[in-house]
Amino acid sequence: MPGAEPERRRAAARIDPEPGTWDALVFGGGPAGSAAAARLARLGHRVVVFEKATHPRFHIGESLLPFTMDAMRRIGFDRSLESAGFTPKHGATFVLADGRQEHTFFFADGLVPDVPRAFQVLRSRFDSLLLEHSRASGAEVRQGHHVVDVDTSVREPIATIRTSDGRTYAVRGRFVVDATGQDALMARRRSLICPDRRLRKVALFAHYVGATRDVGRASGDTVSVVIRDGWIWFIPLENDIASIGVVVDGRTFNAAGRSGEAYFEELLDRVPAISWRLGHATRISPVHATGDFSYTTSAMTGSNWLLAGDAGFFLDPIFSSGVHLAITSGVAAADAIHDRLTARLARGAFARYERQVRRTQKLYQAFIAGWYRPGFQDLLLTPSPRVGLVQAVTSALAGAPTTWKVFWRLHLFMLLARLNGVVPLVPRVERRHLPP
Repeated sequence: MPGAEPERRRAAARIDPEPGTWDALVFGGGPAGSAAAARLARLGHRVVVFEKATHPRFHIGESLLPFTMDAMRRIGFDRSLESAGFTPKHGATFVLADGRQEHTFFFADGLVPDVPRAFQVLRSRFDSLLLEHSRASGAEVRQGHHVVDVDTSVREPIATIRTSDGRTYAVRGRFVVDATGQDALMARRRSLICPDRRLRKVALFAHYVGATRDVGRASGDTVSVVIRDGWIWFIPLENDIASIGVVVDGRTFNAAGRSGEAYFEELLDRVPAISWRLGHATRISPVHATGDFSYTTSAMTGSNWLLAGDAGFFLDPIFSSGVHLAITSGVAAADAIHDRLTARLARGAFARYERQVRRTQKLYQAFIAGWYRPGFQDLLLTPSPRVGLVQAVTSALAGAPTTWKVFWRLHLFMLLARLNGVVPLVPRVERRHLPP
């Protein structure tokens, strides 16, 4: 309705903010928001978190990376994570749909082998623990409080909040961290969202109990199954739960003309590399679906705000980078705000934050784009041990910092993958018979 937006903003502006000014307002109590809040509070700042849901709540994206542990140590959550009983994860396995060819990358074999394992986490419990840790660190946490508007045009941003019982109030802060996930509150309001038209995928996912796992060191590893124009994930979680997900081309899914649940279960049954794991398994959740999920944003910072985690960009989860990027960006956002609050390296702090996050984003984007090219998949399934290429890819899969010794090898791998698409350097995978 024309004029509705200005009127809504004028109405919101008439709400007097609560007394006092917070150092930071954090929108969202997922991994990015909780990490940012915990870090800021531990640095001595007044911070409040607004989370529209009440934890625990279902969420997908259950895989951490080894170098997520560095960020966990910086917010003091590493010991709690180690003792929480989550499933240890020592590597990642990539396998063809028919099971004929596979390769496992063990994190301990990377060029930066300092952190040899990570964890698979049931997100409902993990997110709840992390949010409570931010509270224990000194942040104020308000669950069931939905941010409906924010005015960043003033020197100290004012956020309008609606509670689960319908009450509306306003708060003032010096800085804002938008960690609202794929809701991407500020990016959508400011028209910053840039969908990735190359990756118009559909994701279908659910939880099962009783699935068959690998044995030994690989028992907790993520398994990624190659199918035509997509992939399937198998993530073993605690309490005998497994997360199963399918990512397929949107056109392929639409052409099938079936419901998400029917398509999901039929496809899993047709893929030998996953069907044998589910022979005695029972699905315990609905089949959830999301489409056209990959996007970035044209800006991640303003004069008094930052985007963190999925609020800034969302990538295809093939390399399990989602929670890692959320937590590391949350910590980095907190450090940038700390620099601004303390006048320590204040000039350019937000620009440095954006450069840092974009660097990592672009690395994973290059790997994800490569994954959907046959030459890349063939090379990933038969990686060369020469000049440390396997170790470099392993380090990237572990979330390791891209030092020069990792950087040039990754670029060589990408170059060889492109060349392999033209001139076969390794045996080609026959894709005509791969589902769907």
